[in-house]
Amino acid sequence: MKFKFCGGGDCPEWLLVQINALSRMTSIKMKLLAQCTVNLLLGEPFNFEKAKELMADAKLDVENCKACVAAITFILKNSACHAVSQNYLSNELQQIGLPREHASALCKVYLDNISQITKVLKNESLQIGRLNYANLSKGNDGEYLMTLQFSSTPNKSEEQIFTLTREQIQLLISEFSSVNNRMNELARECKE
Repeated sequence: MKFKFCGGGDCPEWLLVQINALSRMTSIKMKLLAQCTVNLLLGEPFNFEKAKELMADAKLDVENCKACVAAITFILKNSACHAVSQNYLSNELQQIGLPREHASALCKVYLDNISQITKVLKNESLQIGRLNYANLSKGNDGEYLMTLQFSSTPNKSEEQIFTLTREQIQLLISEFSSVNNRMNELARECKE
C-alpha cells in the first residue's frame, strides 16, 4: 500500500515493527511521548529518562525505546513535510496497525504542533550556506585580498581568503550583474 505520510510510497518495514511496540503503550503515555518527540524536533533537549519512564509499562528495552522515538519522529516529520491532514494521517496510521486511540492521540499532538514543525523543517531545508561577512582589501603587487566568512550549517562557520586581480574583480562584477538581471526577468515572468 502507498501512504501519503510516507511521501506516496510504501511504509518502511522498521516502522511497521515499531507500530507493534507503540501499541503496547497506553494512548495517554504515547501522547506524552509524542509531545517529547515534538520538543526534540523543535530543537529542544530530549529527556530520554522521561521517555524511558513513559515506556516502562510496555516493558520495552532501551533500544526499543529509541526505536519508538524514531518512529514517532518519522511519522510527525514526514506528515508535516507532505502536508497530511489530521484525519488522513489517523486513517493511515490505523491501516498500518496502530490502534484508533493511539492514532488519535498522535494526531492531536501533530495538529497542535504542525505549524511549528513545518517552520523548523522549512528553516532546515535546501540551505546552501549563508554569507556572514565579505571584505575586499588591496594587497601587494596590485592584487586584492578577498575574505569571505560563511555558515555552511547553523553551528559551523568557515572563512575563505583568496586573491583576485583587477580583471577578475571586473569579471566577477559583470557576472553578478548578469545574474541579477536574469533573476529580475524571472521574477517578472513569475508575476505574469
